[in-house]
Amino acid sequence: MTFVFRHLKVVAGHSGACALAAVLGGHISHESGMIGVVISGGGVDWPTFHRLISHSTHRREPARV
Repeated sequence: MTFVFRHLKVVAGHSGACALAAVLGGHISHESGMIGVVISGGGVDWPTFHRLISHSTHRREPARV
């Protein structure tokens, strides 16, 4: 959720963020080099979202987008 918010400027729900994390983590094979991810969102209340993004850790290596 933090990656999506900081890099794509989208408030994503848990499910959308998990789908993107699986792709970026290399857990989804895509031989064609193209893949689509539905990033649905906003299904989290503001206090919870703020707490999650303010306490997350930063990746040392850049994510592939």
